Amino acid sequence: MTEQIPIFVNARFLCEPVTGIQRWARETLAALDQLIEEGVIDGEKYKFTLLSPTQPSDMPNYRHLSLNVKGLLRSHFWEQLELPFLAKGFLINFKNTAPMFKKNMSMQIMDLQPFARPDTHSSVFNALYKTIIPRAARNAKVITCLSKNTVSEVQKYLGVSRDKCVITESGHEHILRFSRDDSILGQHSLGKSKYLLAVSSLNPNKNFAAILRAMTLAGVDNKLVIAGAANPKVFRDQGTGKLPDSAVYVGRVSDEQLRSLYENALGFVFPSFYEGWGLPPGEAMLLGCPVISSDTSSLTEVCGDAVLYCDPSDDSSIAEQITKLCNDTVLRDKLIADGLTQSQKFTWRQVALNIWASIEKACRE
Repeated sequence: MTEQIPIFVNARFLCEPVTGIQRWARETLAALDQLIEEGVIDGEKYKFTLLSPTQPSDMPNYRHLSLNVKGLLRSHFWEQLELPFLAKGFLINFKNTAPMFKKNMSMQIMDLQPFARPDTHSSVFNALYKTIIPRAARNAKVITCLSKNTVSEVQKYLGVSRDKCVITESGHEHILRFSRDDSILGQHSLGKSKYLLAVSSLNPNKNFAAILRAMTLAGVDNKLVIAGAANPKVFRDQGTGKLPDSAVYVGRVSDEQLRSLYENALGFVFPSFYEGWGLPPGEAMLLGCPVISSDTSSLTEVCGDAVLYCDPSDDSSIAEQITKLCNDTVLRDKLIADGLTQSQKFTWRQVALNIWASIEKACRE
């Protein structure tokens, strides 16, 4: 039997809380595992090993991907100092950073926020990423990028050739795996189609405060349901003051509860200034929830012609689209149908196929 070609995966993300980046990496890894199961990836020719500094607390059950927990260091120190020596073969990196001085690898760039919008992160965070990302990108054989917008930014900020970049896109259908948990509706007295939904964040890039201001300008009777923020203080920190009576803060929710909130909302509002992709609008559209989205960065690639676009820096623009969404039932029905069609264009299987094609090519060269 011919010796297998070793493929290693930087699986540090499996030990981290699941946010957008970790969700993307987990779903992509599961899709790669499925491609091996189907024989699309030759499991006899390639051997896949996940490398992690610690044992994940909720390790997924992969059929063809073995886990090797190894190393004395943690976090970026493990990634930079130990991982290059542990990965004795081609290394796949899934979450923005990678070993700076390893050449036989691919590097996934989710976004370049520290370069494009440095005001949204601390100076220490920006300095770290501005040190690691350019050096790793120059050395990597392949740069995999979420969107066309990200490819443009890789060229602009990192000086990396377009020929080195591959667009992976993202999937959304993971949200369909979760059974709807309507208990969240009863807990907060939320009626179907009586509220707009927003997923907030500590990051000012998400532009949450603008939604509250726009709701006031729009003068609609619908409630605004806020999910996801760590605690209500974040709203005051972003200049919103006390939450109005029309805003319902539900905090962090489970995937099952989030599905229920999507499916029962009148619409989803996402006025983010900057996104590498934008999972929430895709999830919302797939679940029949009409979307108001910013017209910035990659969001037009995600949403196509299936949403109402707004200028995230203009409260009146957001308010205008909220008014349309709340008052026009024909428009809502059209957005629901168009949104489903648009979101179904993107699947995790296709993401895995896009990535594997570039890696298989790099292994042959």
